[in-house]
Amino acid sequence: MITLADVAREAGVSRTAVAKVLLGTGGDHVRVGDETRERVERSAEALQYRPNRAAQRLAGGQTQTLGVLMDTVNAPVMNDRLSAVEQEAAHRGYRLLIGQLHGDVKVLADYLADFDSRGVDAILCLFDVTHGRAERLKPILGGRTDVVFHGQPLVDGGYCVRVDTAKAVGYIIGHLRECQCHRIGLQLENMQDELMTVRQDAYVEYMEASGQSITPSLIWRADCEAVNPTPETIHDAMESLVLRAKADAIIASNDIWAVHLVQALKTRGYRVPEDVAVTGYDNLDLATIIDPCLTTIDQQHSRYAKASLDLLVAIASHEDLSPSQRTITIEPKLIVRASTKRPDRSSSVRR
Repeated sequence: MITLADVAREAGVSRTAVAKVLLGTGGDHVRVGDETRERVERSAEALQYRPNRAAQRLAGGQTQTLGVLMDTVNAPVMNDRLSAVEQEAAHRGYRLLIGQLHGDVKVLADYLADFDSRGVDAILCLFDVTHGRAERLKPILGGRTDVVFHGQPLVDGGYCVRVDTAKAVGYIIGHLRECQCHRIGLQLENMQDELMTVRQDAYVEYMEASGQSITPSLIWRADCEAVNPTPETIHDAMESLVLRAKADAIIASNDIWAVHLVQALKTRGYRVPEDVAVTGYDNLDLATIIDPCLTTIDQQHSRYAKASLDLLVAIASHEDLSPSQRTITIEPKLIVRASTKRPDRSSSVRR
């Protein structure tokens, strides 16, 4: 195994300088110039140096390894987010160890034990703790100070990265109002999910702010959590929102639901967006494949990844962050496409 001493001999510098460049040790007491840094990096690459993470752990230092806990709920979005986190981690010299729960919180303790045995520097929980899990997670994760949560911290003062869901709903409603939509429907998944409650509250707030009265029939909830809807649930949503409530726009809970709704509308003879506009959420690849392409919300995965690594590195470096610094909120972005662009009827009249 190539060691720091080997790289030091190759570069013609001290072992301390090599450790500073490749491992980040020495703090402010060790300074390395740009020329020396480049020479060390070239030598390490030529020798194919790889850090001995086991030795780092035994010495009480950072292993440059992070643990990530995932679940299969909303897998398409979380996989995209994980990819962004992995790229950002690699850019900062960190590796990831990944554990998937598959909906089973019981395996969480096993993954944590594995992460601890491997000396991970910090852990990212890349799943939403609002799925009725908070009380079950607290006995396992509540006492840890090395975990960054998604959506909301598990305990007061915890670390968290979140996307501003309420603001995303506000962006959509503002855009639909500009498109002259007057009966905007909201499709929600299982209301036991607190995230859906946040969306409903935001819908009510922004609709009232835009001068629109709230019509209960324009809010439709699925009977069960369904990231991938069945034909029966799509039928029920269509019956409720379009046929009975006469919605001229539908805010879908995600891009998958939106694609199914667009297909169902077209099958029934409705035009999208001329008769009913449809918006999605998540900006998945399929949003650009469906005809018409979906207006949707981009959750800014690259910014999320940078914020997550900022907190994870702070934990690994034992930085003392204030409570306000421990929660980072990412602002989403509205992506406007053809599913909401209404043609100017005055200019489209042919003579």
